[in-house]
Amino acid sequence: MKVVFAGTPEFSAFHLKLLLNSEHKICQVITQPDRKSGRGNRIKGSEVKALAVENNISLLQPSSFRANKDAISILEEESPDIILVVAFGLILPKEVLRIPRLGCINVHASLLPRWRGAAPIERCILGGDKKSGITFMKMEEGLDTGPVLRKVSCIVADRETSASLEAKLKEISKVELLKFLQDLSLGLIEEEDQDNDLATYANKITTEEGEINWTEYGAKKIDRKIRALSPKYGSYTFLGKTRMKLLQAEANETSDYIKPGVLKITKANELYVGCKDSCLKISSIQPAG
Repeated sequence: MKVVFAGTPEFSAFHLKLLLNSEHKICQVITQPDRKSGRGNRIKGSEVKALAVENNISLLQPSSFRANKDAISILEEESPDIILVVAFGLILPKEVLRIPRLGCINVHASLLPRWRGAAPIERCILGGDKKSGITFMKMEEGLDTGPVLRKVSCIVADRETSASLEAKLKEISKVELLKFLQDLSLGLIEEEDQDNDLATYANKITTEEGEINWTEYGAKKIDRKIRALSPKYGSYTFLGKTRMKLLQAEANETSDYIKPGVLKITKANELYVGCKDSCLKISSIQPAG
């Protein structure tokens, strides 16, 4: 099939690599504009851009489609069979949605309608979910509201992190993406409407959300936050005026009461912090920056 690919982060680039190693023709890649990144605030392109440039694929980087009608015209001229979207990060207007013959297909990192939106992997961990997966869906104007075309699930382990769950979801796509595209091209896919009453939303992760509130939350919830936000966003607390990044920790049931927010170092040189209900054992912590 003739495919336009839209995506931005490394998770997207992984899927683009799968397509590049297939029989499908990638006629155009769309990714977000270059942005400042890192300590030096250097301008950096996305992982998807780097892969497109490496493979000499025509590239579009609109800040929005409504402000860039030329991008829409280019896509119309390409006349693709599908536009495959993986963690693109921009809304596709109806002028784009109606272009491909078989529709705009989103590869979404959750079992829709649970965790519609920008941060499904992190929200899955934060929510304590026992199951996740990949959903192939046909896009419409709403946020991840379109018909489900296929879902493939996986178990979320007790000590799952965002990084380990992302790796599981990549393995699903490695097996399922090309099979799905073949079935789509052959007309073997049946659409299933989502139950909007079951929808939950995976809002973007904010920097403020990473701060640990020891008095408000229990140890298990804080443990999930650290596993969900590390290393991409990071959880943090303050030791005096020094901001400290919490990299690894685990909820710990102990008979010794520790006041929320208070540190305790045991004779075995283990570090604990009191939480609302019990305590958290910290195994990896470092100054931020």
